[in-house]
Amino acid sequence: MKISTLATYLLFTGLQGKSRQMRPYSLIRFCAILAVLGISAAIGRAQKVAASDSKAITPQGEGYPGVVTAADLRASAESSQFALGVADVIRVNVWKNTDLSQTVTVGPDGFVSLPLLGDVHVAGMTANQLSQSLSSRLNAYVVSAEVTVSVVEIRSRHVYVMGQVAKPGEYSLVAPITVLQLIAEAGGLSTFAKRKEIFVLRGAKGNVQRIKFNYVNALRGDEHQNVDLQPGDTVVVP
Repeated sequence: MKISTLATYLLFTGLQGKSRQMRPYSLIRFCAILAVLGISAAIGRAQKVAASDSKAITPQGEGYPGVVTAADLRASAESSQFALGVADVIRVNVWKNTDLSQTVTVGPDGFVSLPLLGDVHVAGMTANQLSQSLSSRLNAYVVSAEVTVSVVEIRSRHVYVMGQVAKPGEYSLVAPITVLQLIAEAGGLSTFAKRKEIFVLRGAKGNVQRIKFNYVNALRGDEHQNVDLQPGDTVVVP
């Protein structure tokens, strides 16, 4: 029996005897009703707190934002899987050491400059690999150094879309993305777009591939049409 139902039952049975002579246990019954209602209210408050806690995680320590949402965690997981490149912006957090924590940009040579360690080559490493490497190297200067590396901005991996889309331009390639998904991110095709004549340009000068893409067939589930894009690809929508 639910607590609220139990309180209602006690109150109802108490009212049934209202016209009778007041019995010695009436005061006890009334106190029991108040106790049951108090427990019910406390459980309700606890459920609300638990629901709000499940929506956000609040890490403790220096260098962390006040609230990290589930979306933030997913984005962080995705960005930690690809190799860092030139012009990417990263945040290096050294636990409980603000002097060693820095936000740095990967230089044209693939290096970043960090306190105590000097120039460190990071291009080609993932954020997780770099975290482990920096923790190991800093142990020579800091006792039990704990380092986390997060990607602030991705500038080395981009794809491009041009032509008859709502928002042509440059898009960061954080996670794997298909031609169809990029078109959706760019706001979709315009009314005058030639849906069967879209193509992808891939490769460097002298070795450029032209990959055909049929938007209509892709919508029908043709997996061969909807290829995964690579850094530097340009989707052309005539």
